[in-house]
Amino acid sequence: MKHDIENLVSEAQTGNSKAFAEIYGFYAEGLYRFALYFTGNSADAEDCVQDAVLSAFKNIASLKKASSFKSWIFKILSNVCREKLKNPADRLSSAPIHEIRENAVSDNYASDAPLSAEIKEALGMLQPDERQIVLLSVIGRYKSGEIAKLMNMTSGSVRSKLSRSLKKLRDILQ
Repeated sequence: MKHDIENLVSEAQTGNSKAFAEIYGFYAEGLYRFALYFTGNSADAEDCVQDAVLSAFKNIASLKKASSFKSWIFKILSNVCREKLKNPADRLSSAPIHEIRENAVSDNYASDAPLSAEIKEALGMLQPDERQIVLLSVIGRYKSGEIAKLMNMTSGSVRSKLSRSLKKLRDILQ
């Protein structure tokens, strides 16, 4: 499958929109879940994914290594989500708990990777970079070295922040 995706990326880099759509199909669910847990509601998640995918499509020719597509598109999505949350009114932690519960029930992928409203609320209490590291690790299944490259940090810093962030989540949830 890795070679298939790399071939599709190469095709997409020549302007083949069908190849890009096929690549997107491999990652759509993970991108949506990441954005959902990052932003806290489905409307913002869908907007962020749409913006990230559009940006990726426009800039795919600039991708140097086809094998880096997954980390590249998740980095774009992370940046889009972070931009979205710069406005304090868009912060997940400001969303009322009943809204988070409604979104948890109504989201398309909720049954695939359910997060309780309490976990979503706890994620909203983390700093954006802490939340991003947790989500990249847990949802994206990235290793600390990969997260470090995405976030321009050292692997040790990522492991430290991940450990502290997970402890914060445990403390919040208890």
